[in-house]
Amino acid sequence: MLEIRLLGKFEVKNKDKILTISSRPAQSLFAYLVLNAGTAHRREKLAGLLWPDSLEQTARDNLRHALWRMRKALVSISASRFLHANDLTIGFEKSADYWLDVAELEKLDESASADELIAVLSEYQGELLPDFYEEWVVLEREHLSSIFEHSMARLLVLLQEEKRWLDILDWGERWIKLGQKPEPAYRALMSAHAAKGDMSRVAATYERCVKSLHELGVEPSEQTQRLYERLKAGTEHLGVESTVAVKEKRSESPKTNLPVPLTSFIGRERESEELKHLLATTRLLTLTGTGGIGKTRLAIQAAHDLIRSYRDGVWWVELAPLADGTRVPQVVAQVLGVQESPSRSWTESVGNFLHEKQLLLALDNCEHLITACAQLANDLLSQCAHLRILATSREALGMTGETTLQVPALSFPVLAHISRFQNLQEFESIQLFVERAAAIHPHLELTQENAFAVTQICHRLDGIPLALELAAVRIKVLTLAEIAQRLDDRFNLLTQGSRTALPRHQTLRATIDWSYELLSESEQILFRRLSVFAGGFTLAAVEAVATGGNVAQPQVIALFGNLINKSLVTVHRQSSSGEGETRYGMLETIRAYARERLEEAGEEVEIRERHLEFFAAFAAHAQKGIYSREQARWFKRLDQEIDNLRVALDWPAGSVIQERGPDRHEVTQKQFVIVSSLSLFWERGYRYEIIETLRRLLSLDAANELTAEKARALDVGGFLLWSFNRLPEARAFLEESIQIAEKLKDDSLLVWPLMYLGWTFWGLGQYDSARKCLERSLAIAKLLGEDYKGAVGVAMAYLGDIPYAQGNLPEARKRYEEAILLLRELQNPSMLAPSLRRLAYVGVYEGDFVQAFNLFSESLELNRQSAHHHGTVACLAGFAAIHLAQEHFEKAAILYGCVENQLQQSGSTLLFTDTIEYERSVSHLRQKLDEKILSAAWAKGRTLTLEQAIELALKGFR
Repeated sequence: MLEIRLLGKFEVKNKDKILTISSRPAQSLFAYLVLNAGTAHRREKLAGLLWPDSLEQTARDNLRHALWRMRKALVSISASRFLHANDLTIGFEKSADYWLDVAELEKLDESASADELIAVLSEYQGELLPDFYEEWVVLEREHLSSIFEHSMARLLVLLQEEKRWLDILDWGERWIKLGQKPEPAYRALMSAHAAKGDMSRVAATYERCVKSLHELGVEPSEQTQRLYERLKAGTEHLGVESTVAVKEKRSESPKTNLPVPLTSFIGRERESEELKHLLATTRLLTLTGTGGIGKTRLAIQAAHDLIRSYRDGVWWVELAPLADGTRVPQVVAQVLGVQESPSRSWTESVGNFLHEKQLLLALDNCEHLITACAQLANDLLSQCAHLRILATSREALGMTGETTLQVPALSFPVLAHISRFQNLQEFESIQLFVERAAAIHPHLELTQENAFAVTQICHRLDGIPLALELAAVRIKVLTLAEIAQRLDDRFNLLTQGSRTALPRHQTLRATIDWSYELLSESEQILFRRLSVFAGGFTLAAVEAVATGGNVAQPQVIALFGNLINKSLVTVHRQSSSGEGETRYGMLETIRAYARERLEEAGEEVEIRERHLEFFAAFAAHAQKGIYSREQARWFKRLDQEIDNLRVALDWPAGSVIQERGPDRHEVTQKQFVIVSSLSLFWERGYRYEIIETLRRLLSLDAANELTAEKARALDVGGFLLWSFNRLPEARAFLEESIQIAEKLKDDSLLVWPLMYLGWTFWGLGQYDSARKCLERSLAIAKLLGEDYKGAVGVAMAYLGDIPYAQGNLPEARKRYEEAILLLRELQNPSMLAPSLRRLAYVGVYEGDFVQAFNLFSESLELNRQSAHHHGTVACLAGFAAIHLAQEHFEKAAILYGCVENQLQQSGSTLLFTDTIEYERSVSHLRQKLDEKILSAAWAKGRTLTLEQAIELALKGFR
């Protein structure tokens, strides 16, 4: 007899002699044939199954070679007894004399006794064909694993019923050692230890269970927790409940028509557990989410897990092909096998059939038949006390008593995760994409080299499973990098999915078309107009930008709510305190589709103009906030809107500019307002970006008209250039700003550019010119009154820099202290923090280290409040300067190493004044410390986080 083992290994023996099938493809072919014994498989099918990426002729040649290797291995026992092959087909003889471990496992049914189960399960040595990764193997492996797990669980129940505690200890541990994390095994072990009176083992087993499940990120089920509590309390009657369960399971096989997926289920552990938990507490659960997000797949997976929880089964009703809502009850009746009655409606017939049934009814794809599905669910649930309904839909059914579960996208990485390559496979989208792509391209795997491209694909497709599946198909003709590069045209790229899928799931565009076509005209208008926003938006912004025509402002809330309900708009964030504005957004893939629709409707220019106008007004309003004691809150608000501000500054581009003609000037002036209003915000981390944006806007300003908006924008450009020591460029911007202000005869436009020009002259060593500019700025600011009080304080502080640079520290201290006294009243962190550092450095050079430490600490706290990174790093450099002055040279070197690393990582620089102190101190340190010791300390500092370095800096001062 031929003995074939495929569980845990591939092995073929004849009379204890191993027969060698020498290649992996030949082994795979042999396994496929024997698992499907009795079927004659067409050669082209086998060739395509086993070599899907090869040319047809190559695949056929490979098949012939694999068949030759199989025959060679079986030659000693006459291969023709087992294999039948002709020019068209190949098959394995089902009546041949052979034993197959898989067949024995599949023969097990609900009537098998404990000893019969033990006899078969003893042969189980692991999962099907380990290290084989063909798609057909993966599917068959899942099928056999579910049979094994069910048989093991049933065996433990029977052994408990028969009180065979020693056998339970043996088989429970066997199951766990296979590398799985089976709760039934842990429960059985706890019961066995309790029956033997060993309560310490009960507790230890429960702890093992908890620890094992924590590795999966889940807690033990309520069943396991309750059993443990009953065993501890001594109230568990071992064997009684399980006897009833076994008898019920023996009486009937599972009843279901659930589809069997052809691909593996990836991720979704939390959602799957939540779904099953909710179904235990509600009678109507609707899974909602955008098209292609995986609602159906999640429902099928969870429903398979629940089959034995419902006496009368789990029944699946596919509604996508149905166009007529009145036929929904009839389709349900056909699935359940309910016959038509001349005296009753279909709904009544189904209700009568289900009246006493304990059953889960799954209604898939309800969105286009929402009213009919809601009505049927209401009628059935009101008549059938033991019925539960699981629905999938792009919007909720809208019924009393309904519970909804929003199905999110698969977790996906941001590009920053590339540096942590070993963690990338934790993301569900990465797992899905790589597995699906590897099924088409068997040698593909995630590597350090392709990680960036894979991450781009998963990130830009928002972790939408359907989009990832469609992208994986493209691996046949494109490299990973080419797929990532072509995602700007994602709707044309992501086509030609599975031929067996629903038509609307064969391309990404068709999937979203389905949702769009179900919207009313007003909903469609609002939906496409929302595409102008980036990175989220508020309801106030929607009302200002997206109204008009068939969308009146009073309608917006209702229409907007409908888009949220239909999973086309997402709720991004709401303050946990209930304060502030709720933010909304769209998945980038949905937004790209809506943008195409906006262009087709001819509305893009009008809506983008409104978007620009809204955010120009928003920036002007924010300017008052960032110069107030509410600065930190406004910085946070601006960070939320940074993508919208970028979109406003970047529009229009290309051919649209020429089409707009003279309107270009009006657009540029509004963009100048955005640039000029937010100088302190840009300085925190957007300096390079805004400088380049401003240069582009100036080049597009063909009219070259002298306006206040342009003067202010040039002023901000000069300030930003000064802040990272590009002094000649800063001077050119500032002098042009001053020229425009003087021609307009507007003194309010002179205050800040004069001040920044004074700083620039100071940096160039031209102290007389610096003093003249600063004193003129200070005089104008004082005349302009209360609104320019901050400018007065800042000008006074920078007038202190001149005596400071000339070595007159008492005069510098006096100037700084006067400025700080005034700036404290305003409570503006961005203005006060740099001045505190200037005075702190006076303390360092005068040897007043306590005062210097206190001032740097105050500046540090202000920078942390406003999330000002390079201001925080500047304070770390200040603490290092104190250590250097106290001759703690190694500690100073460590801190300066961290400063350098932080600046390099963030791509930013210190303010010009801070840069001078940093470079001066580092030069002094190099003179004081041996090069070898300096290098070691510096390298150590580069490994520290900013917080670790600050903690080190503060030691000895506290």
